Amino acid sequence: MAEILRVEGLCKTYKLAEIGREVIALDDVSFSLDRGEILGIIGKSGAGKTTLLRALRGYERFDAGSIELDGVNVKHDSPYSEFRKLQKKTAFHLQRSFALWNQSVVNNIILKLRAAQVGLEELPQYEDEYEELKEQALEILDLVGMREKYNYFYPILSGGEKQKVLLARQLAKSPSLLLLDEPSTMSDPIARAELLDSVKEVNESTGLSMLIVSHMPEVHRALSDRLIWIERGRIVEEGDVEEVTRKFLAQLEPMEPLHPVKNPREIMIDIHGVWKKYVIYTSNTLIKTIEMPDLNLRIPRGEILGIIGPSAMGKTVLMRMLAGIEQPDKGQVLYRIGTVDFANIAALGSKRAMEARTKLGILHQEFTLPPYQLVQDAFAQKLGIKKLEMVRQAMKRAEEMGISNVTFDALLRIADMSELEAKQKLEGLGLSMDIFESLFPKFPPRETFEAARPYLKALDLPEEIFERHNAEVSAGEKVRLAIAILMSAKPEVLLLDEPFGDLDPVSMRKIANSIKRLNYEFNTTILVVSHQLEVVRELAHEAIMIDEGEIVMRGDPDEVCDAFIALGKPEQ
Repeated sequence: MAEILRVEGLCKTYKLAEIGREVIALDDVSFSLDRGEILGIIGKSGAGKTTLLRALRGYERFDAGSIELDGVNVKHDSPYSEFRKLQKKTAFHLQRSFALWNQSVVNNIILKLRAAQVGLEELPQYEDEYEELKEQALEILDLVGMREKYNYFYPILSGGEKQKVLLARQLAKSPSLLLLDEPSTMSDPIARAELLDSVKEVNESTGLSMLIVSHMPEVHRALSDRLIWIERGRIVEEGDVEEVTRKFLAQLEPMEPLHPVKNPREIMIDIHGVWKKYVIYTSNTLIKTIEMPDLNLRIPRGEILGIIGPSAMGKTVLMRMLAGIEQPDKGQVLYRIGTVDFANIAALGSKRAMEARTKLGILHQEFTLPPYQLVQDAFAQKLGIKKLEMVRQAMKRAEEMGISNVTFDALLRIADMSELEAKQKLEGLGLSMDIFESLFPKFPPRETFEAARPYLKALDLPEEIFERHNAEVSAGEKVRLAIAILMSAKPEVLLLDEPFGDLDPVSMRKIANSIKRLNYEFNTTILVVSHQLEVVRELAHEAIMIDEGEIVMRGDPDEVCDAFIALGKPEQ
């Protein structure tokens, strides 16, 4: 079969000038791809997979080597015009991007088809031109299984359906090569299976050549004809999908035991009569809302609870209410703050709620660690905001500055938000991130290290990581480091929203084992939202499934995960 792509000796090094380091992303990478073939790329997080895709797309210049794609030959010193030719020959399907127009599904495809004609994404002014493109768009939507929803507005689609529309838009470019970066990683298992079926159907119907980067073996088993394993920027294995996958998964460390809950009768969290109604999608003509009616959930101290369910059906909103970032319309979210006392974390301005807040840490799905920040400063910053004695000192400073308890409590809640959301909330209050430095000085360096040490050990992180910059930490280490930073303030509850989203199975197992150790050694109550059902099965004492805002099942993780998978199977 004729080749469509040949890569020879590709090399790429990133210079981290701020910390005087270099990172080798690609090291003498060479391979070929036949017409109509689906080639898979597997490897641990940070192995160089995405850098390779960006080079093939024409977005990333490289230091040495060449890329030859369907008659276009690009070398490291080629002019930008040659890289532009690569961009025209390829299409890029990004798992994390939902950058579509707030229009109907069919119009989103027509806009991409029109761009191929005139260079701009605009709807044709004349009806006959529109109808001609509409017919082409409907044919493409047939390929991805979205024709029946051609007239739906994009904002009301599920996450899996949005991914199909994104795929259809890439097909509208008529590319020579489709590049897929972690397809379906952040989708729930049902949406994931639907998207993979669509990708396979496109390949079989059109013969389109594809290169798929994914750290998930099940993706390659479903799609790839051949598999390449990349490690630290180098190809270490190439060949049969099952054989390469077996060698890749041989790196998995043994699964550590999950110790039983010490006292199931000691309740740490009591969600009592909570109601929450919220809008999740809007468009010009449609509004979709989710109602969480009368939620009641009691969680024992020291339990690991897995939270699963379809995308956009209430899991993250529940976590945000548990963190006090979102407030319920009715009901209480109670945290144990003493032997018998509980505090409602939803009560804005309450000193008891502020005390409860020091007992929790939350890791958001899109968490960030500033790349050029020292690891020790990240610990010191978190300890300054989360240690109870530091919060009490900050409250006195706030009083001196004329800041009310309600505003101070709002600042504590903002400190638990993701960086982007925190900045937006502060702007709404007419403040900047500097307010935290004024109220919450960093924890002293020596005390910071002593506070961090037991959690670095529990999470299998070397003590010398304390002296590094965040940019020098691998992707797998970054998640464990973020958890260690939260744990250094000794929270009694840890909220983890999709901590495994972009991680390979080897890193996921390491993190799952680390979380079990934290749970056992410190009796930490841990709630984990995850689409990775295999991790929930091995990690959680119990699991709950949330669908349409309701807890529809609670029990043994295997049984709950099996029931979720059964939701996506057609009736016999």
